[in-house]
Amino acid sequence: MSLVSRLNSLCTTRTPSLAPRASLVLATLLCLAPLSFAQQKNDIDAVKKRAELNSAKADLEEARKKRDMAVAARWKDREAANQERELFNERYQESKEKVDALMSERARLFEDVRVAREDLAQIKQQAETARSEFLSLAVGPERLETLAKFQEQGVPFKLPERTEAMNKVKKEMGLYRDDPLRIARSVFAVAQSELNFTREVRYEKAELLFGTAVAEGDRMRIGGLYAMQMASVMDINGYHPSALMLPVAGEKNRTYSWQENLGTDVKGQVAKAFAATADSAYVMAPVDVLLSTELSSEIASHQEKSWKEDLVQFFKDGGILMYPIVAILVLGVLIVLWRLVVLLILSFGGMSARRALKALAAGDVDEARKQAKTARGAVGKVLRTALLKNYPSRASAEKGLEELFAGEVPKIEKALSWISVFAATAPLLGLLGTVMGMIELFDVITMHGTSDPKLLAGGISIALVTTEAGLIVAIPLQLLHTFLVNRADALRGRMEKAGLAVLNAIWIRER
Repeated sequence: MSLVSRLNSLCTTRTPSLAPRASLVLATLLCLAPLSFAQQKNDIDAVKKRAELNSAKADLEEARKKRDMAVAARWKDREAANQERELFNERYQESKEKVDALMSERARLFEDVRVAREDLAQIKQQAETARSEFLSLAVGPERLETLAKFQEQGVPFKLPERTEAMNKVKKEMGLYRDDPLRIARSVFAVAQSELNFTREVRYEKAELLFGTAVAEGDRMRIGGLYAMQMASVMDINGYHPSALMLPVAGEKNRTYSWQENLGTDVKGQVAKAFAATADSAYVMAPVDVLLSTELSSEIASHQEKSWKEDLVQFFKDGGILMYPIVAILVLGVLIVLWRLVVLLILSFGGMSARRALKALAAGDVDEARKQAKTARGAVGKVLRTALLKNYPSRASAEKGLEELFAGEVPKIEKALSWISVFAATAPLLGLLGTVMGMIELFDVITMHGTSDPKLLAGGISIALVTTEAGLIVAIPLQLLHTFLVNRADALRGRMEKAGLAVLNAIWIRER
């Protein structure tokens, strides 16, 4: 058993043999001894604990300081982060505004580029159109073909030079297609040279060939169309041997040769022409303008016909069907004139009819009756029938007007249908003539073929002339029929208007 436990047991056990005071002191000492020892131990533990607590407090305070420092640093970092965030937001907002401005500028630039591209495309299209139009102005080889015909139709003088000039222009047409102005100038130059050549007169003395004989004489060329030559010496008949450049028969005016078989009058004219070249600026050349003696003879024998002769010839060319077509025309014109005169008479009512209608419009029936007595025409008859007869009621007056219209309207429209029938019949007769002409034409072709055009002319003339005549008759008759029908409808409308005016004026007033 330890000392402390013994002391504790002693302190707790009373000793009755000692004096109370001593025992009390002793007991107190004995009791306090373990207490002080325990107290001392407790104090040591308390000191240790206090030291540990102080150490923990110090650690806690240090931790608090570290925490405060960490919190302060954290707040400082957060403040710096906030400042950086605000600065970033400001820079971001500025950058966003700049980006928005750049996007707006980009969109505007894209729109400008699009508009510019559209304008450029339109300008390119206009330029291409203008270029196409400009290039279309360039003349083609067909223009030179027109000029080349003069070489074929005229006397073959200066053919190499003229052909070379045209070939040069054709080559320029292929090389300078983008320069129509240059091509046009070249074509105009060739045309001008051809024109000058046609006006050129060439007179010279040379050795001339007449058949197999050679003789000195004069030669004259007038452009590329006419040429003549004449020997200086006379033949046994007293004429100078002469020749004209004319086309060879059967070669369609493309091959020319000297024609020496000339009449005495032509030889005399050739001599006069050469004599006039010495002292006159005006020379009459006895050369056929059309380069064909056959055509010149036909022109010389041609006689101008009057319009009456042309009409008679037209009638004869049409054949037998021209008689009914002309009869239809005459009958149609007579009916048109007759009905036109009738409609004019019926349409004229005079001033009395107008005054009567004005009085009815004003409600003055008595004045209308007075004026209706002298009214003329179809409208006047309507006014007299409706105003001068005492009808008991409106229905009876309407029946009276219906009877009047039933008698007058057929008179107004009389024979108008015949004009329409004539207008429809005339082209049918022309068509019949066409069929007859074609039948005759096929019969001629069957018998004689198509080698002789004169045999085909009869059928062709009937086929075409009768159709033309039928249309010439039908068109004006149809127009005149429409005109007369419109006049008749207008007159009937005026009659109905006058009748309604009378009925409304009388029976509405009585009501």
